[in-house]
Amino acid sequence: MIPQEMLKHLVEQVDASPSKVLQKSEQTVNEVIFESDVDGIRYYVVKCSPSFRNQITLSPRELAIARLVAQGLPNKCIGNQLGITHWTVATYLRRIFSKLGVTSRTAMIARLIEKNLL
Repeated sequence: MIPQEMLKHLVEQVDASPSKVLQKSEQTVNEVIFESDVDGIRYYVVKCSPSFRNQITLSPRELAIARLVAQGLPNKCIGNQLGITHWTVATYLRRIFSKLGVTSRTAMIARLIEKNLL
């Protein structure tokens, strides 16, 4: 589908003004990736990411591991404290990273602080 056809298709699907659509959305707009003026009406195609408000649900074990990571402990020490292997800690961290949409321990801590979970 060529860009003009895609835009026309998008325009046909919009029943409400873009601001109303965005206001009802549970997502955060990260960037406008395309904007166009069609018949005097301004249209935007935006890239959105999920809002993490009320969506972060860590299990008690995941939260305990995150708190120990925030204290600067390596996986082996965390495992020793919790009675699990460092491999299990790594598995929990991968799950936590996935839930938070992050790829590092530092980003995980920052996200949890931002959401008042640490």
